Amino acid sequence: MNRPLLTALVAAMLAPGLGCLAYNDPCQPLVDDPDAVLGFLGEDVYIDKPFARHDNNALGQLAADSYQHAEDDSAAPAQLGIVNGGSIRAEGLCINRTMLPKGALTDGVLHEVFLFENQVVTVNLTEKEVVDMFERSAGELVPAGQPITSPSGGFLHVSESTTLRVDCEYPRGQRVRALTIGGNPVVLPPRTDASRQYRVAMPSFLINGGDGYGAIFGNAGKDPARNPAQSRKLGGVDSNIVAGYMRTSYATEARPLREAQRIIFENCAQPTRPSR
Repeated sequence: MNRPLLTALVAAMLAPGLGCLAYNDPCQPLVDDPDAVLGFLGEDVYIDKPFARHDNNALGQLAADSYQHAEDDSAAPAQLGIVNGGSIRAEGLCINRTMLPKGALTDGVLHEVFLFENQVVTVNLTEKEVVDMFERSAGELVPAGQPITSPSGGFLHVSESTTLRVDCEYPRGQRVRALTIGGNPVVLPPRTDASRQYRVAMPSFLINGGDGYGAIFGNAGKDPARNPAQSRKLGGVDSNIVAGYMRTSYATEARPLREAQRIIFENCAQPTRPSR
């Protein structure tokens, strides 16, 4: 079964009121060798919505890192990578996973978590656009003391080059209190001209306006002046790029993938991690 058809079947399975389709079991692997071990998780990774869309997340960070480094050998490599939390799916092929246990991570499971095939695109964004996209990401966060009931899939995870501090006591549009890219602080409020730009790698879904980012990015993904570039690595497909990065960066139990505190949340609700 080809991937587009399988993705359509998955979408049908995830529609409200529907479970797994009963005929001709569609719960088939998305890769040739689903049991192949890509690498190792150093801790349990929770992937249901509060953890994927309202907190730091090891798999979100893995994806953002892989996008940033996908074009390291190009003339214009990315300075940061981002991925929307909605890209991380707890609903697999007839198996819902709210957590991936510490230990080996297989290719089949990773491709179910990163289910949608997007291209990875790197593009120049102005300083204001970068800050605005993080304001958009932080704008849907829930203040402390309120339940996290419907977190936005537009929440952005960031690559290792980036640290961000957000404060949910501030109104939307003013929640980004500190931002550092490549070790250099970004002045806030940002400059409004185009004198300072950053190379940002992301899924095509985002640069094309998904999750409400169209008003910020506009036509940047198609503007030659922004130097948009589709990744050439592993066909440019996001899930394959994430899998490849996991394989090369966290291949042994001695150096497993662990979550980092790249986003600091102040006065924001945080999901409670289950005790085991």
